[in-house]
Amino acid sequence: MAPLYKNELRLNKPKDVRRMLSRVINHLLTNGEMTNEKAKALNSLSNTALKSMEMGELQEELEQLKEVVQRLEGSNK
Repeated sequence: MAPLYKNELRLNKPKDVRRMLSRVINHLLTNGEMTNEKAKALNSLSNTALKSMEMGELQEELEQLKEVVQRLEGSNK
């Protein structure tokens, strides 16, 4: 079986996790026949990917809110 990654994998941000999960999901979908065990793994990985997407969206919204608060604090001085 060929490795999914050539180099060491680093998961520092939600997008890194999503990218890794996407590769693993695609690998599972395109290699071998579908089994109950593989379907359960895909279900779990897909749920984790969705949660990671939600976390990424929340992180972006939080960053935007921080910028707004900093601008408001700066204009009050």
